[in-house]
Amino acid sequence: MEVADLENPTSRSSSQKSSRRSGSRRSQKSAGQQSSPTVFPEKKGKSKSSRQKHLVFDNKDSKKAKNNEQKNDVVDEKSNFSGYEIYSGKLFFDKKNRITGDQISANGKADTSDVRLTSKALIWGSSLLSLEDVISVSYSSGVQHFIVHAYPSKKYLFGKTHRVRKDLRFIAPTVEEAISWVTCFAEQNIYVNMLPLPPTSSTEQDLDGPLSGALFDHPPIKCRTPPRILVILNPRSGHGRSCKVFHDKAEPIFKLAGFHMEVVKTTHAGHAKSLASTFDFSAFPDGIVCVGGDGIVNEVFNGLLSRSDRAEAVSIPVGIIPAGSDNSLVWTVLGVKDPISASLLIVKGGFTALDILSVEWIQSGLIHFGTTVSYYGFISDGNFLYKTFAL
Repeated sequence: MEVADLENPTSRSSSQKSSRRSGSRRSQKSAGQQSSPTVFPEKKGKSKSSRQKHLVFDNKDSKKAKNNEQKNDVVDEKSNFSGYEIYSGKLFFDKKNRITGDQISANGKADTSDVRLTSKALIWGSSLLSLEDVISVSYSSGVQHFIVHAYPSKKYLFGKTHRVRKDLRFIAPTVEEAISWVTCFAEQNIYVNMLPLPPTSSTEQDLDGPLSGALFDHPPIKCRTPPRILVILNPRSGHGRSCKVFHDKAEPIFKLAGFHMEVVKTTHAGHAKSLASTFDFSAFPDGIVCVGGDGIVNEVFNGLLSRSDRAEAVSIPVGIIPAGSDNSLVWTVLGVKDPISASLLIVKGGFTALDILSVEWIQSGLIHFGTTVSYYGFISDGNFLYKTFAL
């Protein structure tokens, strides 16, 4: 060893340097110190990528937590929208109106779904029907099914919405449960249309059978009293389309809601005013419905306010079915323009207070009442000058 060292001094010094370097490296590794970026560039890059991965995982976890919080918020919003629960149970939704209660009993409860009736909606599966869109419920005593009549809004192209009639038929497992469902609808101020008994195959009905027992064991379903209204229709409004609008869109809704109506068509100018000033309040205690434009509504208001019993006439509700060329009043007051939505508001029985203005001619003492504007003017050289008195 000594000879070799004497003969190659350079190799000795180089070996000592390499041993020192390796020793220093081992000491750094054992002490856990970070290496220089020039000596270990690959390991440094790996540590950065691993840290980035950890950050990505942390961001994903935080996003998942936020999504879970948002889902909980959505569930809370839906629960607030649907209101508190009134009744729940198993029902079969018959889309084609072909299934009977006997077929449901034979097939079991495989095709039934959980249905909930709340203070604001009817919920089954992924479907939700607002009670604001429900007109009435039809039911025949002694059967297991009932029909919910509604006009929910449906979206079309370009964001437009229209209300379409839906007759939803539900079948309960038993007659008792069907009666319970209909009774709960009636408690929510929804009209129940009691239909006549369905025809039976036998000519003579067995008085000891289950049908007769269901009829006499349950008390009659109590619901709100059908309103009685006077409908004043201007057949010339809307370029002659007002009659079609009323009979095709408004009248079916009123009939489903059980309204008792007397329809009077105006024949001349001022006819609506004379009707409103002379009709008997006791015959139509639930109000007047005007079918037409703003002109017929103005006549009805002037007729009511010209009565000797004006204090009582002011409390008479006045409904509006927009069927004229200009329906600015119903749009301003209620925010609707289509006759179906206006009919729904009348059926639900909501009230909106309205300010009335009056203009008196001093010389004649004539008083005219209005709701939007009052104007006067004269024509001179093709120019129409007017002055408006707005509310």
